[in-house]
Parts: sequence; C-alpha cells; structure tokens
Amino acid sequence: MRHTHPRMARDSKPVSWWQVLLILALPLAVLFHPSFQSELVLFSNDGPLGVISSQAASLPGTFFGYWDDLHWVGQEKPSSAPNFSQLLGSIVNDAVVYSKISAPLSLLLLGFAGWLLFRQLRFRSSVCVLGAIAFALNMNFFSNACWGLTTWTVTMASALLALAALHLQPARMPFLKYVLAGFAVGHGITEGFDTGALYSLAIGAYAAFLVFLEKGDVGQKGLKAAGLVLAVAVSAAVFSTQILATLVKTQIQGVAGMGQTKEEKEKRWDAATQWSLPVKEVLRVGVPGLFGYRMTDLEGRPSASSYWGAVGRTPGWETHRQGIARHSGSGEYAGALVLAMAAFAVFQSLRGRRTPLDRRQRLSIWFWAGIALVSILLAFGRHAPFYHLPYELLPYFSTMRNPIKFMHLFHLAATILFGYGLQALWTHYLNRPPAKEKKLGKLLKQWWAKAPGFDRKWTLAVAGIIVFGLLSCLIYASAGKEVAQLLLDGGFSKELAEEIHTFSVFELLWSVAFFSIVWILVTLTLSGAFHWKHRQALGIALGLLLVADLGRADRFWIVYYDYKKKYTSNPVIDKLQENAFEGRVALRLNPFAGGTLSDTSPKGRIFHNMVGSWLQHQFPYYNISSLDVIQMPRRKKEDESFIKQFTPQPRMPELNKYTRLWELTSTRYLVGMTNYLAELNQQLDPDRERFQILSRFDFDVSNATKLEDIAVVEHSSGPFGIIEFTGALPKAKRYTDWIVRTNQQAALNKLAEPQFDPSKTVVVMDPTVKPPAKALEENDGTATIESYHPKVIRIQTAGSGNSVLLYNDRYHPHWKAYVNGKRRPLLRCNSIMRGVEVPAGSHVVEFRYEPPQWGLVISLSSIALGVWIGCLCLIGSKRKPPAAPDGLGT
Repeated sequence: MRHTHPRMARDSKPVSWWQVLLILALPLAVLFHPSFQSELVLFSNDGPLGVISSQAASLPGTFFGYWDDLHWVGQEKPSSAPNFSQLLGSIVNDAVVYSKISAPLSLLLLGFAGWLLFRQLRFRSSVCVLGAIAFALNMNFFSNACWGLTTWTVTMASALLALAALHLQPARMPFLKYVLAGFAVGHGITEGFDTGALYSLAIGAYAAFLVFLEKGDVGQKGLKAAGLVLAVAVSAAVFSTQILATLVKTQIQGVAGMGQTKEEKEKRWDAATQWSLPVKEVLRVGVPGLFGYRMTDLEGRPSASSYWGAVGRTPGWETHRQGIARHSGSGEYAGALVLAMAAFAVFQSLRGRRTPLDRRQRLSIWFWAGIALVSILLAFGRHAPFYHLPYELLPYFSTMRNPIKFMHLFHLAATILFGYGLQALWTHYLNRPPAKEKKLGKLLKQWWAKAPGFDRKWTLAVAGIIVFGLLSCLIYASAGKEVAQLLLDGGFSKELAEEIHTFSVFELLWSVAFFSIVWILVTLTLSGAFHWKHRQALGIALGLLLVADLGRADRFWIVYYDYKKKYTSNPVIDKLQENAFEGRVALRLNPFAGGTLSDTSPKGRIFHNMVGSWLQHQFPYYNISSLDVIQMPRRKKEDESFIKQFTPQPRMPELNKYTRLWELTSTRYLVGMTNYLAELNQQLDPDRERFQILSRFDFDVSNATKLEDIAVVEHSSGPFGIIEFTGALPKAKRYTDWIVRTNQQAALNKLAEPQFDPSKTVVVMDPTVKPPAKALEENDGTATIESYHPKVIRIQTAGSGNSVLLYNDRYHPHWKAYVNGKRRPLLRCNSIMRGVEVPAGSHVVEFRYEPPQWGLVISLSSIALGVWIGCLCLIGSKRKPPAAPDGLGT
C-alpha cells in the first residue's frame, strides 16, 4: 500500500525546461572544456574535420546532392537531409566550430529528449531530471558522439521524442500523435540511417503494445495496432523521403554482396558479423574499463587504458593473425545507479499485489525488459548460436554489418527501466511519513526487524553482489600472469600487459565502490531514513553520483588535438595541391586493399602511418583527389568488376595491371619510397618507363611525440618522393576514335588488352552512338578544364572532327551533359567513366550533377506539417493533474 504524506501538496513548482538544460550543460561543459581553446577540436573518426571542410561536403550545397570527388573515381553519397545535425552545420557554417560543439550539443539534446519522455510518463520531477542526466552521459551514446557519430546520438534523441509523442493526449484527433511519432522516427532515420531503422522497430512494437493495454476485444485491438503502426511507418517514410531515396541508390541498388540468396548470405557472414559483442564482454555494461576504453591514448599510443577485447576482430584472427585484432568502437557502460534501479524496477514488477506499480507500469517494465534481453542476445552476433536464424530468415537482415548496434536498443530500454525504478522508489518509499526514531543505527534495526520480505531480499541481494565483486577483484588481481599471457597473445608488450591488467583491476574496484554507494543510498531510502523532506537532497545526491560515475568513465573517450598543427601544409601537400582537379594521387598500390610503396624500416613504418592520416585528413582538407578508398563498406558491382580487372589477383603477379589502372583513372602521382622507381619502370612499365621522380622529401622525427609532430621536409636525396606517371590520361580528353561495347565485361576485356591504347581510343557503352566512319591516326582535339567544382565542371574543347569528350570521373545518371548550354545525352565510357558526344569546332561543355529534388521537397513539407501537428497536439492536449513536484531544482 502506498503512503502519501498530506504535506506533499506544499511542494514548490516542478523543474522547468531551461533549468534542465542548465543542469545538463554544467557537466557537459566540464567534460568538454578543452573546446574553449581556439586551437583544439574534438577528435572525430567518422566525419573528421578534413572531410567536413572539403568543398564536396560543404553546406548547404549537399542538401541538393552530395558528390564525393576526392576518393576513388567519384561516388554518390547520401544527400544532406533537413535534420538537426545538418541544420546545425548550416547555421554554424564553420567546420572548426562545428567540430567543437556538435558532440556536447547532441548529448544536450539527448538528455533533454529523455526528460521530455519521462515527463510524458508522469514521473516525478527528480526522476525526470535524473533520467535526463542518465541519457546524456550514458557511455554508449557518449562514446559514439566522441567517436564522431553525433548523428547516432541525435537518432537516439529522436527515438525518445517519438516515444514521448505516443504518450500525448490530444483533445481532438488522437490519431495525430502517431503521425507526430512517425515524423520523429523519420528524423532519426535521416540522422542514423540503419541505426534509425533499428530504433523504429522498438518504437513500432511499443506503439502496438500501448494499444493492447487498452480495454476491448483482442481482435479489434490487433487491427487498430496494425493500422497505427502502419501510420507511424508511413509518416516516418514520408519524413525521410530524401535520405531513403539516396540510401537505396547508394547502399542497396547495384551494390556488390547485397543479394539475398543463401549462398550470398553465407559468403558475407564473416564481414556482416565481425563487429559482434563477445559474450564475456557483456561485463562492460557494469564495469566500464574492464576491457579498456579506446585503442590508444591522447598521443595515439597504446596505454594502460587501451581496449584489449575482441570486438571487431577478424574471424580466425587467433589462428592466422591476419586482419583486425580488435576495434573498441563504442563504450557500453550503463552506470551503477542505472543498472541498480533498472533491476529494482523489474523485481518490483514481480511482487504481485504488494508492488507499488499499477498494471500499466508493470506491463511497460516487462516490455522494456524484453527489449533489453532480446537486444543484448542479438548483439552477441556470431558469438551466439541462434543469430543464424534471423540472419538467414529475415529479408535484408544480413545486410546489417554490426550486430553490436543492438546495444543501442539495450541502453534505451535499460535507461527507461531506470526511470521506472526511480519512480517506484520516489512514490512508494519517499512518500511515507518521517520516522519517529532519529538515531540512524536504531532506525535501521527497527526497519530490518519489520521490513517487508522484498526489501530484505533486495538489500541482501545487492550486498551479495558487492561482496562477489570484491572477491572477483581479489581473484582477478591474483591472476596477473594468466591475464598477461592472454594480452601477450593478443599482441601487447609484456610491460603494457602488466599495466593493462593493473588498470582493469582498479576499474573493477571503481565499479564496486559506486555500486556500494548506490546500495547505501537506496537502503537508507527503503529504511525510511530518507523520506519526503529529504527528496531534494536525495535527488541531488543521486544526480552527483550519476555525474561522478558516468563522467569518470566517459572522459576516456574524449580526445582533442591541435587542428592548426595537424592540418598544417607541407611540401608534399603544396605540390599535390597545384591543379589538383587535373589528376589523381595514389598512396597505395590497390585502392581497396592497401599496400604502400614503402618497406618495413622505421621510416617506412612512419610513411605507412602518415598515409592513413593524409588520406583521412589532409587530402580532403586541401581538396586533393586520391584514387585510394578510405571507407566504402558497400561497393558497387561495377567497381568490383573494374578493380578486379586492373589489379593483380592472388598468385597472379601481373603487376603491369596497375599501370593500366592508373592510366585509365588519371592517376598522375604516386607517393612512396624513391628506391621503387626502377622497379616501377622495369616491372610495371618496361617498354615505356613513364615513371619519374618529381620531388623528394624526408621525415623529421626530432622531438616528435605523436604523428602530427612529424615534419615533412624537402630533401634532394630524401628516401621518399612524389613519383609522376606521365602516362596517366588527363581528366578531360577529346577523342576522334572510339569503339562501342555495350556489355561491361566486354568493355573491360577490351580496355585490358595489351595492344589497346587508351590515349588514342575510348570505349563507349551506348548502342545509340555510332563508331566514327574513319578513324584518325591522332586525336586532333583539345580539352581544357576552364573551371572546376565537385558538382559543376566546365570544359573548353575544340577539334576539327566529331568526337567523344571523355571526363575521367564516375558515370552516374544524375550527371547531366551540356554542350553550349544545350542538353546532350550522357555517355558511359571506359566501363565506369562519363563522356559526351561533341561536334566539330569549339564548344563549351558542362557536366552538372543534378539529382532530383522531390525528396527534399517532401521532407521539408513534412517538417512544416510536423510543426503544425505538434502544436495541435500540445495546445489541445488533455490536461492532467501534474505529478507531484519534487527533487532537483525545487
């Protein structure tokens, strides 16, 4: 039975929205305080400063289509959608400022969305605020934001807003709240793509669950639930029309390995399940640094806190030691208080008639507990024997690459359960009259003598877990040799293995300490030592505990660097910047598989590390086009065929294939060790020897403690250099001789023939184009790039005969060709490149990237409609008596 003290009505007003924002902003400002230093920006693995600074990614241009001209031979990327992240980038309009503020602002939005959801669930004010802190500082969301995936954090916020919308009570047209929830889901999809789609499954299930909580015939409720879930799905699809349209074209249509046959699914099993959560690493949910945090420390070196688990490990790595040993990805710590209160909610719901929870709350707890359990089981991926079932049976389930993404749903469910647990604590235990006994010792004795069975069992169970944690610390600390050997087998040095073991022991101790504090505070509340007069003090204590516990662990994910130093130019960048749009650069032999022109010497290893930095950071920052691919998890079938044709296959050392690859892709420069020059000319181009050294350089490693400290200096006898390949085709070339091949493989075979000369003849893959009546010995035309933008290229061309103008960038139907302002058919040339027929004489040719804009129009219209519906739902909502205000801020 619930006891409510009559003086509860004298509480002051609830916490307002601006107070919540202030409460959330304080710990975030402390954690991200280096952002206030002008030269520091937050590290971003996905969407680094160099990429978002590039001309191709500039806003607001990418709202109307995003063409990446800096990698491979060009590729379409999903257009920017009118969502929180892109609008923030447009408003800020400064890549440096955006890199500083995007992570804390996304976490601020997440916490605020959590507060709104808990308000809609009619939780106490303190519970709402504590929920906001728990969401904002949850390590799964926090680490992803620090990893550069702030869009995933905003996706989670969108999911919370969708759940909150489902609890609105409009006075008229209650159907509208499902449309509003669908728009929130759609916004999450525009931010997080497949992650947003993952959240949509839980939201759809919850919408149906709420219908079945109502009274009435089961069959009728089933039909209603199906209709309302459909309304949510359709609304989400309408809102995210723009991003869905480009995602289908860039991530599904024509992509290699997306087939749904049994054979194709089996073939991509290893790649699709590589990022699975090992079963033992579920302990990371309760002990944040047991397996470490990031791969490296602030200086980019392994340290005591380095991750040493197996997430991201290439299957079979233990045997062949090939591929990736590990990749920390995100953190999974939920927090001691969050886990304790989530468990408290579940066990309270199982008390039967003695529970302080009503039927609706109990069923909601079971729903979210089920989501948490299913999610964590699916996150095990290839480590769970049952993952094969959904992988093989559900359509397109096999296209999701990272089973560990299901942990997002686990943390969503766990934090909502945390709210229910706190609500039960607040309404049932704090609402009792103050105890007459003032001495704590006697009060605890009296309470224990009369305590209900649940309170006793709960207190003893948590105490037992704490004792078990302490014993585990002792056993784990004494197993230093065994753990060290495990780490040695995993590739760590002996000294580092000892440091990692010591660090993880202390991480376990930290967790035991925080769980002990939670146990003490909850026990005092159960005993009556804390009652309604102490609600504010208890709320503040729990809030500080959340911040201390989660903030202590989250700080390991925050990495800043001096962008002015990191992005400083050097002689290599300066040289490659000159007319960068006229040719490409290659730092690797195989654009997709790697392999550099360097050896295993100390400086060779430095060069190998510099390659990754240049490709991810400096090249995009300075708009230098590279043939090398940084990240393309889903390759087009055409790309697969092209690269297979022009790169040596295993056990087939046809190195001269690289020469034809660089020739056809306008790869003008190679960067690597100059002692490979003779090998390039003798083995790759023996008849022509078209490789020559353009400039030499060396690395100055004096006083360098991290990669960006290494200076690149020009040196006449330097071991490294820029090697020019004079045989590369120019980006724009006019041909008076061409042949027609309508089949791609036939075109590739022709291009690969040793006697075929790409500088004299172009292969056209359009049956409507007739071959020239008479082939000329030499191409007499000229083609000069007059102006260049990633989405608009203007070329001045002249010649005495009809010709085909080849532009060595990827063919795509959204590119349009104009000759003297008049639209002309775009041609597919040389298998994957684009071109256009040009008549004799002088002409101005323009290639313009003009994707359709109907998706953007629909998405913008949905935003306007969503604002209108939101106003209707909020202004006309049925007023309920507010939950008794209490706690933080009162």
